[in-house]
Amino acid sequence: MEIADGWDEVEIGRSRGGLPLTLYRPAGAGTIDGLLIAGIHGEEPETLLLARRLLERIDGTDTSWAILPCANPDGVLHGVRQNAAGVDLNRNFPSASWQAGHSFTYPPGTQVRQREHRTNRSSPGETPGSEPETQALVALIESLHPEVILDLHSPLELIAPTPAADPELVARLAAAADLPVQPNIGSPTPGALRDWCTDHDIGAITYEVEHAALPQLVARHLPGLSALVTH
Repeated sequence: MEIADGWDEVEIGRSRGGLPLTLYRPAGAGTIDGLLIAGIHGEEPETLLLARRLLERIDGTDTSWAILPCANPDGVLHGVRQNAAGVDLNRNFPSASWQAGHSFTYPPGTQVRQREHRTNRSSPGETPGSEPETQALVALIESLHPEVILDLHSPLELIAPTPAADPELVARLAAAADLPVQPNIGSPTPGALRDWCTDHDIGAITYEVEHAALPQLVARHLPGLSALVTH
């Protein structure tokens, strides 16, 4: 499928496995108001599909958002959560919460999470920010200074904003997709992007969709996401 007009492709780095991290930003845009990130976990393909649909349907001239549709190409390629070094990138950010030991990937006993390729323990990397994907994302955010970051995940069906996120924006997103708003996802996430954003007073929203076919995902989530990036 073809990307809509008005987007520039920018390589912001390479994965641990040497694959490009490709950012799409409005052609000729100056200030970037928001950054949408998908695919930080390779076995959450729903997020990539939604990001791709946005790029296919929204002209770059109609938005001031940048979109990174695949933050973990290694994991996507192999259908696993981690990158090529076996690190969960969303436990590798240099936040105050980072921990050296393995952590729970999701609340123990959450049956919706029991899928092939998933484990209930997660490697955070040898040091905070050790992975090239994490480093590229941090550098990107520090370069763009977006007012808000939307981080797509699955399958918990909820919205979890950081304290600095605009509550009106959060409420509109939640209403559009009929998702509950929670202060967190229900379990510790040391070294997560949201924790790093909280440390830096950045408005970030973890947006968790369900496991579903693309038509169902598009019908439920695309209207609110499209409205967000075009207004």
